Amino acid sequence: MEKTLIVLACLCGFALAQFGGQAYSRYQGQQQQPPKAAPAPKLQSGCQELNERYPVPGSCDSYVECINGTAEEKICPDGLRFNPNALITSYPCQYPNEVACLERSSLQPPQPTDQCPNQFGYFRLGDQKNCSYFRTCVNGVGYDLNCPEGLAWSSQTYRCEWPDEVEDCDVEAFLGFRCPEIPESREFGPPAGYRFYRSETNCQKYFMCIDHKPRVLFCGSDSGFDDLTSTCVSADEVENCPPELRQAAAQAREDEKQRFAKETEFSARKSSGYSPKKRYY
Repeated sequence: MEKTLIVLACLCGFALAQFGGQAYSRYQGQQQQPPKAAPAPKLQSGCQELNERYPVPGSCDSYVECINGTAEEKICPDGLRFNPNALITSYPCQYPNEVACLERSSLQPPQPTDQCPNQFGYFRLGDQKNCSYFRTCVNGVGYDLNCPEGLAWSSQTYRCEWPDEVEDCDVEAFLGFRCPEIPESREFGPPAGYRFYRSETNCQKYFMCIDHKPRVLFCGSDSGFDDLTSTCVSADEVENCPPELRQAAAQAREDEKQRFAKETEFSARKSSGYSPKKRYY
């Protein structure tokens, strides 16, 4: 009997080692295998990367956009240009002053409206004597704007600039001022630095001449331009200022004087340790 049990135990151990080991090895093999990666998207013709943009040859406003390897040809709105340097996460169509087309000179036909020559853009209004007006067009709708006083609209930079820096602006006619001629010295040559001149019609307005071209500047609310010091001073010190402005400036100076006197008195009392006596009722 004991011999029979021993034989059965040996047979069971041999079967477990033979078949159970093979099953465990298959299980371990399945666990150690890495998951299969998803197949990479296929790139269409023309796409070098999954997500990129590149211009259509010869065109300044057309481009190809690749998203996840799928290419689609697009065109910027009328008046805008494609910027190949724009990030893939940003809008690639920008104004002409921001994009150098170079050899990409071809553009779509303009789509003008009654108000705008293009659907999008900035356009100067007026002539060389009226340089501050311009129009911005959005979806063919125009909005007229005006530069701050003394500045002119530049069609090159799309900004309000000093009028002497805008090529198509007659700065003297625009500002109504011509810089006086200053004789040159034989010893020292042309005069150095800037020259300042107060306006004949407004004591708070003055002109600065740079290379014989004027720029207009303004003093503050209660100040006027002084010819002697070439600075802005209190308007009550400038004879050319109107009486109401001089009176307001004088009152402002008196108020400031009283305020300063009170602050000085308070600081003196505080430094001496003085404090008002308390009253008890």
